[in-house]
Amino acid sequence: MSSGNNNRSAYIVGLVFIGIGLLFLLNSLGIATFRIWYFITRFWPILLILFGLNLILKKSKLWWVVPILIFVIFIGAVFMPESTLRGINTGFFVFHFGDENRSGVYQENREYDPNISDFRVNLTFGANRLNINSVENNNDMFDLNLDYRGEMPEVNFDKRDNRAELYVRQKRQVNVGTGSDIWDIDLNENTPLDINIKGGAGDLVLNLEELKVHKLNIDAGLGQLDIRYPDYDNETEISAGAGNIKLQIPSTAALRIETNTVINSNNFEEIGLIKLYDDVYQSKNYGEVENKIEIKISTSAGNIKVEHN
Repeated sequence: MSSGNNNRSAYIVGLVFIGIGLLFLLNSLGIATFRIWYFITRFWPILLILFGLNLILKKSKLWWVVPILIFVIFIGAVFMPESTLRGINTGFFVFHFGDENRSGVYQENREYDPNISDFRVNLTFGANRLNINSVENNNDMFDLNLDYRGEMPEVNFDKRDNRAELYVRQKRQVNVGTGSDIWDIDLNENTPLDINIKGGAGDLVLNLEELKVHKLNIDAGLGQLDIRYPDYDNETEISAGAGNIKLQIPSTAALRIETNTVINSNNFEEIGLIKLYDDVYQSKNYGEVENKIEIKISTSAGNIKVEHN
């Protein structure tokens, strides 16, 4: 009897690993996106619940409940639209999946100061969508439009001599889902920028095409990352858990990209990048043009797509 119970536990653990492996495979094949992981990372306590149920039920006639739950959760992670879910509030985690639960919008802008030659933008969030663009009105140094759930994000701006620093930080409560925080941050195209982003799970859409971004540091969890670069000297470091990364590089700029990943697929050779040595590639025009974009990527798993045109 004990041997039978141990075998059932082994089967269930095996099913969990097979399910996770299948999700990675579906993402690699383009059948499913890492919005699945956005969902899973928010509901990771389900794994603890399944483990506890297995301990309780493995010696009973209801041992089959756990494998069925694993199957249902897998199907839900792949096919269930987030919009079918509703708000769940557990105190620390708040799951909002509809605009009707929006708490508010924080808006702020500052007048452009031509004396600022070094502007550092520091963004910290738990789970949301972040959009960065250039300001519509060049009289503004920055324009914030922060659609938030729960507590209002903390915003601090400091200016000393020719340097300025902006901090935007999500409060400790983490909001999750299609109704999670949506941050629109617009920056002035005439001010040299260093941007530091530290986040959890979510989508980052950074349209830097008109901006003077010298350094870009991203430390993120799971999600989609889409960056459109300017024709401007840039150093980028990306550290991410897992996700799809899309990098759009202007043909007038040179590119060197270095990756340190466990599992990834990329199109570097397909677009004509030259392999210098293991995991380091550069464009053919690297020694011919003035502006160079240096990118280092460290991720556990994901797809990396580069457009250089």
